[in-house]
Amino acid sequence: MEVRYGKVHHLWALAVGSVISGDFFGWQASLAGGFAGGCIALGLVSVMYALLTLCIAELAAHDPQAGGPYTFATSMLGEPLGFLAGLAESLNVLVTTAVITVGISTYMIELTGTDARWAPLWWAAFFVLFTVLNVLGVQLSFNLSFAVTIFSLLVLAVFYCGAIPRFDFNKWVLGSECKGGANQTCEAERWVLPKGVSGVAEGLSFSLWFYLGIEELPMAIEETKDPEKTMPRAILLAMGTLILVSYLTLVMSSAIAPGARAISTDTSPLLTGYKIVFADASWLKYVSWVIVVGLIASLHSFIFCTGRLLYAIARDGLFPSALAMLHGKFKTPYVALITGSGLSFLATLVLYFVIGDNDHLGNVMINLALLGALVSYVLQCVSYIVLRWRGVNTNTYRSPAGVPGALVCILICLLTYGCIIREGVKSTDYLYSVLAAAALYALGMIYYFVTRKLCKRGGPPPVDDTDMTSVPAEPSTNGYDLNHPPPQ
Repeated sequence: MEVRYGKVHHLWALAVGSVISGDFFGWQASLAGGFAGGCIALGLVSVMYALLTLCIAELAAHDPQAGGPYTFATSMLGEPLGFLAGLAESLNVLVTTAVITVGISTYMIELTGTDARWAPLWWAAFFVLFTVLNVLGVQLSFNLSFAVTIFSLLVLAVFYCGAIPRFDFNKWVLGSECKGGANQTCEAERWVLPKGVSGVAEGLSFSLWFYLGIEELPMAIEETKDPEKTMPRAILLAMGTLILVSYLTLVMSSAIAPGARAISTDTSPLLTGYKIVFADASWLKYVSWVIVVGLIASLHSFIFCTGRLLYAIARDGLFPSALAMLHGKFKTPYVALITGSGLSFLATLVLYFVIGDNDHLGNVMINLALLGALVSYVLQCVSYIVLRWRGVNTNTYRSPAGVPGALVCILICLLTYGCIIREGVKSTDYLYSVLAAAALYALGMIYYFVTRKLCKRGGPPPVDDTDMTSVPAEPSTNGYDLNHPPPQ
């Protein structure tokens, strides 16, 4: 079986697909500080992610191994910080997978008319379905990701085109109809920067939802053809696509009915937009089904990346070696895929029964994922700075932003982290996230320092006459050890 299947368009689709659900829901809370506040926040995080992807592109070209943040930090900063980066990224991917699944199940409950109490069954069904699809092979995963990502972009494009005739910035953002007097009834009030700088801080973390997931792309590097050239091209192309889509989503959704303020608290902004734009269409009742298909792009991509991350850490002996087992036929890290989905499902169940309210559940999980992602981002940028400081020559790609770009990215990450902590003092949604993240980091690092003497990097020695399905993979830069498989 040929493992190195991924080309530029496959990786572009995987990166965009991981993120695209952020344009369907989650981002709308960035408008809590008004339209101008949302634009300022989006501008900051766009700069942050652009600089981050430049760093990742050079790191991936220098060290083309699965594991992404874990691999970069381990190589440049040493094992303890590498494990912390892996732990942070694990928190990010596991919780984000859960957030997307909750979003899909919300639509499915509405579409099928089932009781909300049965939501956990919908979660389980989608976890099982897309874990199985990922186990069935990388070629299927890449092709499915490409098809669903293209479909998701078409869903957004149809909305943008439909919104153009109804676009009225003066009415729905500036509230021009509300200037006639204090007692005048109007459809939308002015919602530009109602809370000043504090409003920007309140919505900043939710702007990350427009890009969260693009950093997962290096997880697929061991299944990529000519990764030193393909990976930088794909991740930069994906970033350009996402910047365009993010601004179109923010502007088009805010400047049509029901207005920027109403959208800021809407749990399904894209569905609301479709209802406004195509109110008279006979096919409108099928829009929710279309949106579900779009959300599936992100779910499939994140499950794929979760399996590769856990596999890479386990292959180095820092997670249980069973997670590095490969499927005998499909050569995929099936134990890591199943375990990752199981942990996401468990996390969703625990938070669901602790918090209860679906709206609050989504906000808590979004911020919990971001608290993992931001730590990972900082460590990747520091890894990049060390790479440049060592004077390592990467002949395939070099970031034009260099070390100054990495430093700016770190500053924006720290600013965003500070905003989440600040809001944690005022909101239980944020506070639950902060406490859960602190507990997980503490437990994870205790696990590392307690077990590190027992961990042997590189895994166990080769075992003869054993089926691949029961043998943890050895470290390799050539895919999933298919160049030196154990005897069958």
